[in-house]
Amino acid sequence: MKRIIFLLLFTGIVFSCDKQYYTSIPNFRVNLDLNLTGLDYKLNAKLAYEVFTKPRVALDLLGYGGILVINGVGGNQVDLYAYDLACPVEANPNTRIVPDSTGITAHCPKCGTVFNIANGLGNPQSGGTKYSLKSYRVFGSGTQYSVVN
Repeated sequence: MKRIIFLLLFTGIVFSCDKQYYTSIPNFRVNLDLNLTGLDYKLNAKLAYEVFTKPRVALDLLGYGGILVINGVGGNQVDLYAYDLACPVEANPNTRIVPDSTGITAHCPKCGTVFNIANGLGNPQSGGTKYSLKSYRVFGSGTQYSVVN
């Protein structure tokens, strides 16, 4: 019985070895409400993004280094993805990634790593790191969305 369990675990580990990305950013509470007909109207456009480093209302919780929200690529008019702004390579809340003008990538000004932010994964494109951006869950529909962890 022990050999069967060991064999099953070993097989699972071997076949699950794929290129995986991790994040070094610790878990911090996140709560951010978005209104696409109000303050956050620009997120209606594809590849538009907003950076949140200070709470707008008392209930806003912005993670470790702030939050980046982008209307990324996808099949819907609104495909919102959210990431922590802290660079996972530096793991410092004051070293924040900076989105480029296209809304497709963001880079760390300190280590130079470039991350893909448009696909919802936040995986590194360059920089030779195994760390991805810490992503947060976005839920809602229509014009009302929330970012949480």
